[in-house]
Amino acid sequence: MSTSTSTSTNPNPIPGSPSEIPYTIPLPEGIPKGHTTHTESTTTIFLPKAGAFLNPVQHYNRDMSVAVIRAWNELRKEELEAKFRKKLAKNGGVSKKQAKKLKQDGTPVDEQSSLPDGAEEVQVKDEQPVAGPSTERKFRAPSINILEALAATGLRSIRYAKEIPNVKYVLANDLSPSACEAMRRNVTFNGVGESSLPPRKPWQPPVKEDGTSATVENGEGEVKEESTSTDVKRELEETAEVKDGLEPKDKVGRRPGCRGRVKINEGDACAFMYSHRSPVGPTSRVDVVDLDPYGTAAPFIDAAIGSISDGGLLAITCTDLAVLAGQQYPEKCYSNYGGVNVHAEYTHEAALRLVLHSLATCAARYGRYITPLLSFSIDFYVRLFVRINTGPEQVKRLSSNTGVVYTCNFCETSVIQPFGRIVERETAKGVVRESFKTHAGPTAKNGSNCEECGGTMHLGGPLWLGPIQDPEFAKRVMKDISTQEKEYKTFPRMLGMLSLAAQELPDPFFFTANRVAKCLHMSSMPLNKILSALLNGGYKISRSHAQAGAVKTDAPRSFIFDIMREEAKTTPIRIDKIAEGSPARKLISKPMTHTIDFTPHPDASLERTGKETFYQINPLPNWGPAPRAKSIQVAVPPTTEKRKVDEVDEVKVDSKRSKIEDNGFGNDVILPQTQEDVIALKVEKEMNEEEMMNLQ
Repeated sequence: MSTSTSTSTNPNPIPGSPSEIPYTIPLPEGIPKGHTTHTESTTTIFLPKAGAFLNPVQHYNRDMSVAVIRAWNELRKEELEAKFRKKLAKNGGVSKKQAKKLKQDGTPVDEQSSLPDGAEEVQVKDEQPVAGPSTERKFRAPSINILEALAATGLRSIRYAKEIPNVKYVLANDLSPSACEAMRRNVTFNGVGESSLPPRKPWQPPVKEDGTSATVENGEGEVKEESTSTDVKRELEETAEVKDGLEPKDKVGRRPGCRGRVKINEGDACAFMYSHRSPVGPTSRVDVVDLDPYGTAAPFIDAAIGSISDGGLLAITCTDLAVLAGQQYPEKCYSNYGGVNVHAEYTHEAALRLVLHSLATCAARYGRYITPLLSFSIDFYVRLFVRINTGPEQVKRLSSNTGVVYTCNFCETSVIQPFGRIVERETAKGVVRESFKTHAGPTAKNGSNCEECGGTMHLGGPLWLGPIQDPEFAKRVMKDISTQEKEYKTFPRMLGMLSLAAQELPDPFFFTANRVAKCLHMSSMPLNKILSALLNGGYKISRSHAQAGAVKTDAPRSFIFDIMREEAKTTPIRIDKIAEGSPARKLISKPMTHTIDFTPHPDASLERTGKETFYQINPLPNWGPAPRAKSIQVAVPPTTEKRKVDEVDEVKVDSKRSKIEDNGFGNDVILPQTQEDVIALKVEKEMNEEEMMNLQ
């Protein structure tokens, strides 16, 4: 919620002043002129009244991102600890070097072992020396770094630093100098800048009798400070506060275990991510990359995948659904994502699969592969959370998870054509070996005419054919947010979307009862009756998150049409109302090939069971994507005469220009949000110079 506030020099705080905004550090200059404040969770930022891009509708997107990264971080810790325990058990509880040394002379040696993926070892001294190793080896997961390539106001980066534990740095990048200046102000205001935080206080070893602890390196280039457990307890008591059942927060609103700091970089997003492609070094790979551009994320995909460490997370948003899921611009869809959009009611699921295909093929070029965790088609955009790993063997499986789809333009029956297949053979010794083969293509008949109705088949893809959700990970996120319900304002919708993802079948595409009934000129059947028939036929069912009323099943399309034909026996179809030569006549007259049983099934209900919201209705008038940031005018030394200038209006997609009066000021200053805005700024400057020459 945005609230307007005013600057005050009075030492006594007034309502709305920075000193009264919770979880913030008052700025010496107060609230900048022409700004309002916007608050999400415990983060409050200054927002210019003109020239900045922030869409409050994306509050749900940011809430979900925080929850998913928190859950992924816990999963990553468990995986690293399992590797650590496995290596430790293999060497009898000591490292290879220690085992070798002990074998030679039988004396303990304090050495760190080689831990998986940067995990750290913590040594605890025993009070009494005993025979054998003198240290107890414990696992400590390394901290993570998050990179937001297109940070704009910095709201998302600040929330990551405050709400995700175990974060060391959030690297917030933007190309716009004015956006970076706004970010610096917001980061300082929220107390998460490099200079605004006290030194990090990581894990402390047990306290000695004199009340001090030994100085120990924490593995991150920092030295642990000497302190007592009493000091730590006193600090928590001073900084923590509990309100209305929420988690304890410190004075700037950080959740427990959150000590992240925000670093701001001004520059090109791709160049910044490419600088983090090295596995080691000062600009080594980061653990999480968040891409949330205005429009397509296609130009940033290659750089993002290369900058993520193994097991890391890529969170990506694309808001160009008119290209991805529309019935137009197939050429633009192909140029951006390497595939053609699908013309059917399940086009939004196909949009997700087009983006996943683009990610998978890009990663495969570098011997890397993707594992989709969560994929959502939400409102006016798609949002995907994907893990990135290196593995040549897994890359070989890409062809069997990629293919094209033929879709009937009348009944929307789909024929999926993978590019490859995996053949398993068992050797004489009982070892199962895999070989990768090409896949047989469809017959000419299948490729040109629909087998169900005879309609024309249209080609879509290539796209990702594998699973788009990880049900176990979705349940993990649900469990995590359910214990912190009050931390997320959009909790009901988050719970609903995750519930759908946890149950969603991996089979591509879905159907709706209304669309199937329309093909046969019938009234729509009750959904529970259709679901009972599918379950009685031995098939699986689930909802789809992409559309209300959508049903996913592993049943063939012919079975679904047989359900309608069986229903037509009791509710006859007016065949005389259907035009001659219509594909509907062929659908109705086609003989049934399955036995249909409408007996009510106990698992046929897919209704919600709690407070979750499955499909949100637009909450506000004109609700949807926010316009791109506009150009603004600022006061500069006046010229000798008044003149009119052209201002670039990024809101109008037709690139029309509107005339404005500059009231004696010569130049415009734009707050660009993307690289396209910088180009627009240069064009505008050239036009102003040309117009000035004409006036002279």
